[in-house]
Amino acid sequence: MSSQQPRLQTLAQLIPPLTYDLHKGDCGRIATIGGCDEYTGAPYFVASTALRLGVDLAYIICEKDAAPVIKSYSPDIIVNPYLRSTANQPHTGIEEKIAPLLDKLHAVSMGSGLGNDPALHKTVRWAIQAARERGLPMVLDADSLTVLADNPELIHGYRGAVLTPNAPEFNRLCKALGLDIADAPADEAARMLALKLGGVTVVRKGKADVITNGDHVFVCDEIGGLRRCGGQGDVLSGAVVTFLAWGERYKSGAWKHKDEIKDEEVSMLAAYAACMLTRHASFLAYDECGRSTQTSNILEQVDMAFDNKFDQLLQAVKPPKS
Repeated sequence: MSSQQPRLQTLAQLIPPLTYDLHKGDCGRIATIGGCDEYTGAPYFVASTALRLGVDLAYIICEKDAAPVIKSYSPDIIVNPYLRSTANQPHTGIEEKIAPLLDKLHAVSMGSGLGNDPALHKTVRWAIQAARERGLPMVLDADSLTVLADNPELIHGYRGAVLTPNAPEFNRLCKALGLDIADAPADEAARMLALKLGGVTVVRKGKADVITNGDHVFVCDEIGGLRRCGGQGDVLSGAVVTFLAWGERYKSGAWKHKDEIKDEEVSMLAAYAACMLTRHASFLAYDECGRSTQTSNILEQVDMAFDNKFDQLLQAVKPPKS
């Protein structure tokens, strides 16, 4: 089992260079499935993080009553009110609306702000299966992990899946899968879960983030802020789905590169890059705001975190001076 950390130069290869030859969508199209009347901020943080990192198009597929609220947060995000809770009718035609959008995407995030409504969980079960059938990379967080605990076969063996559980979510997944992790170190416990799920990538969030697919282990100990405000995991999901989308563009040869990254390495590298950036953005936000730091402050530092880590490594074409 390898525990060698990835180099920044390797991670930077997944980032599409900015040139005048690009068209809308060339730097990635992503969606996040989640958002209900109770939780409207979570999917916004996912989509907005992706846009701030540089994807071209970000969609939110949310519950009908959540859509007007989420639309009011930003005009840059495309909001689709396709989900229906148990209380809202009708429930027919939802899959037919979502399927064409999945066909357009390079990666998808699921679970942020989903809530516990059975009807919403049913739709996400279908969406996970539909994304897998399309070979679409996905990051699964929050309430989608509850769906997985009951239906682990949905992603078993699918190397395009990245799970990002916090401590309680990680423990619930392990319990549901019959894993005894009581005496296991954090990295070994995460590895056990990844192997139990057939080699998916697991990000065990904590003091240091453990990233593993069962064969390899990365530990991201980038210094972060001291606040643990709700929503930071959604920023992480937005960063993961961004790098997964860029990984798809990389694999398709959308730009010239050294071809050093193997297809099976993309999920691990995407997860590590996302953890590093999210933690650094958290550090920058805390350095400025201290105890009052909120996730909106962390979101505002995402672009600076990206520049601090990658700007000197990228050969972006600069617009001519007027």
